[in-house]
Amino acid sequence: MTIRITNIQHFSLQDGPGIRTTIFLKGCNLNCPWCCNPETINYNIEKYTEKGLKKEFGYDISIKELEKEILKDKIYYSKNNGGVTFSGGEPLLQIKELKPLLNNLKEKNINICFETALQIPSKLLKIAIKYIDEIFIDIKILTEKEAKTILNGNINLYYNNLEIISNSNIKNITFRIPINKEYTMKKDNINKISELISKYPNYNVEIFKIHNIGESKYKLLNRKLQNFTNITDKEINEICKKLKKYNKNIKIIKI
Repeated sequence: MTIRITNIQHFSLQDGPGIRTTIFLKGCNLNCPWCCNPETINYNIEKYTEKGLKKEFGYDISIKELEKEILKDKIYYSKNNGGVTFSGGEPLLQIKELKPLLNNLKEKNINICFETALQIPSKLLKIAIKYIDEIFIDIKILTEKEAKTILNGNINLYYNNLEIISNSNIKNITFRIPINKEYTMKKDNINKISELISKYPNYNVEIFKIHNIGESKYKLLNRKLQNFTNITDKEINEICKKLKKYNKNIKIIKI
């Protein structure tokens, strides 16, 4: 059995507690205009040319080889509650393929984290629940019409899956909110975000400015990255202050 990925990042410090190995899985059912990993959206392996060389985004790796990569850094995990983080793309779309690996990692007491937009079939989430120690859940566009037309999302499915998470035994849950004026900062959306995070006062909340680091990958894929209005430090601090009224566990991060 194989997993389709785009990258393995060792010594990651932003994808969960401690030193982590982050696995970027290929394939996502959303299409966020600000996505910084556009090469992870399409599940298919994508060919491109860079400086005259033919290359590919994405490759298949066996469970055995992927576990070997993860365990390379095991000595560091135990020192600071580090572990492995599955990102993407939407990693939960490949949860059935990941199961044998997750079983092995659990047996070795490796901390397991998932980063997810949570807009996946609930049956896939239910498979993953028992393996997850940490989870980062995106809060993006919460208005139903815009979530569908802009993200290709299903907001009702999102809320249903969030309820599954809240009734689980996962202890470390963090909301992550990308901040941009064009979409997530709109008044109706901010109001819905405020309402949502107030319902989960024990969850952590992280907000961050979107960036254009992935622009070069858009060019390689012959895709255009939407231009976004710059968010100043003052503006994101004001948003943080406003949202803190609804959840005191909020902070600004840089990604």
